[in-house]
Amino acid sequence: MDEQIFAIQPYGGISRLFAELTRQYMYDPELGVDLDPLQAPIVNRYILDDPVLTNRLRVRGARNQWTALAWYFSHLERRRADVVHTTFYLPHGLSSARGTKRVVTVYDMIPERLPDTRRRLDLLTFKRRYVESADHVICISQATKDDLLELYGTLDAPVTVVHLGVDSQFKPDAQRISDFPEQYVLFVGHRGQYKDASTAMRAFAAISQDFPELHLVFVGGGGLVREERAMLSQLGIAEVTHQYDLDDQAMPSAYAHAAAFAFPSRFEGFGLPVLEAMASGAPVVLARATSLPEVGGDAARYFQQGNHQELAEQLSAIVGSPQESTRMSMAGINHARGFTWRRTAQRTSDVYRQVLS
Repeated sequence: MDEQIFAIQPYGGISRLFAELTRQYMYDPELGVDLDPLQAPIVNRYILDDPVLTNRLRVRGARNQWTALAWYFSHLERRRADVVHTTFYLPHGLSSARGTKRVVTVYDMIPERLPDTRRRLDLLTFKRRYVESADHVICISQATKDDLLELYGTLDAPVTVVHLGVDSQFKPDAQRISDFPEQYVLFVGHRGQYKDASTAMRAFAAISQDFPELHLVFVGGGGLVREERAMLSQLGIAEVTHQYDLDDQAMPSAYAHAAAFAFPSRFEGFGLPVLEAMASGAPVVLARATSLPEVGGDAARYFQQGNHQELAEQLSAIVGSPQESTRMSMAGINHARGFTWRRTAQRTSDVYRQVLS
């Protein structure tokens, strides 16, 4: 693996995937994958906070992302691996697989589907060139694979779907966070653009009078901005809406004690919070969009994306019925058991073997 994503992301879904692959391959020799040391400065906390991974990958903490990227761009790749698995799409990495097989993972096609959401980093990437030069492409969902083939056309390389996993720390017996409300609907992550937090706010407002003890909790995504506060006041739910920033260790608790987990996102490459919520025992309500039905399966309830009234009805059906809440909680726990990082690592190593054969 190259260090691209570890130089870019302190935390995040893509770097979590590769950190978990790293952990599985290093701790489980039966998977039969030897990783070359990165020997580079990085910012990723999933690696840096694990002394074993830090030592075996021979990485050190960088001052910031820019110094980590400067090192990456200024050092020529000298590795002689059988397979190079590139973790992102920066131009420098295109030279790293000369003489070796290249595997590329595609996480989503959001920048291509929704150009207005592109970040500065997206404008610097050569994603299509990576895909077209790959010996094998991995997509993290069938929805992502469908988007990839629709937008890029038929590819010379095989394309394999490998789902993500969920960490064993997510379980229903996590201890309650003391300053959280007793009853709450949970929303996790960024709230803007296609994440569609406004639909969650409107849906919550529609049921708040029926459930006066219920609160709306946002975790992550930064503090509520002025426009959001104005909307909450207009909807009459400002006093029962809260925003928290939690570390990874506290997230199982946030999920486990939620009356329901709402995920109204209109576009996801996979949707890892869905599995985390399910594994923690939270009843889950999802937008019927892109990869979410693929990930949630029969264990979730669904609503038409953007339809806050339908989301409100689904939330009300859960919060207003202890029997339905318990049924969905058990269904989610059982469903999430089918998604493990061990399985993700095994299927990824199968791709490496296919490439080499």
